[in-house]
Amino acid sequence: MAGGGATSNEVDRNGSLLAYHRQTVHYSVFGQPTAAAVRSESMDSENAAAIERILAKLSEVRQLDPTCRLFGSNSHRYTLGPALTESEMADYEKALGIALPSEYRDFLMKIGHGGAGPFYGLFQLDGRDMENPTNLDQITKPFCWTDATNPTKWQSSVPEDGVLIESGAAGDRYLEWWIIPGVLYICNYGCALRFFMVASGPQAGEVWMDRQADEKGIVPERGEDGSRLHFLQWYEKWLDEGISRFRDENGK
Repeated sequence: MAGGGATSNEVDRNGSLLAYHRQTVHYSVFGQPTAAAVRSESMDSENAAAIERILAKLSEVRQLDPTCRLFGSNSHRYTLGPALTESEMADYEKALGIALPSEYRDFLMKIGHGGAGPFYGLFQLDGRDMENPTNLDQITKPFCWTDATNPTKWQSSVPEDGVLIESGAAGDRYLEWWIIPGVLYICNYGCALRFFMVASGPQAGEVWMDRQADEKGIVPERGEDGSRLHFLQWYEKWLDEGISRFRDENGK
């Protein structure tokens, strides 16, 4: 798993990001920034407030779930990689070819890079994780959809709106799926289901779920009121649900 260090902005033949940060990351629950440190640096006030809440809730869920019973948490154990520096962030954005949405950027620089997060945790930006299908040839292209869509409902296997469609066997099934343009994959749900963040267009910053593996297409993540979720809202929702579960179990 990669972290800060020397860079080499390499891309493989499939457009996947190769590891260009070479120094090994050692995950730790220690060294997380304090709320005071978050407030002391320049940041959007809403992002800063959300990050303060997230830091407090991360600490609480670690205490409530010391044996990592929450789905997927045993893979990351509520630990994060070290936060990125300005220089490291600039290198990653240059290699990706995009400016990351401010919420995600602030999270990576104030809380941590990869690790603790919904389900099996957050991907790092280096592209090393085999479950991360982010495609550099597609990430700078526009994201074309404003609501849920499903390629299994399309009329044929030809590209629609310039989207690349692939097909192949998946166990005893034959599936078609497409390489989604304009997105950065951020999280693994398991069973080839993943979450991505829209990188461009009117939906930039929104978190969607890629459910092509169970033939349900792509679906925007929503809050209880039906509103679309951006990264910090999506992350905090995961913490709130975990905390609520364990408080209920403990009778609090």
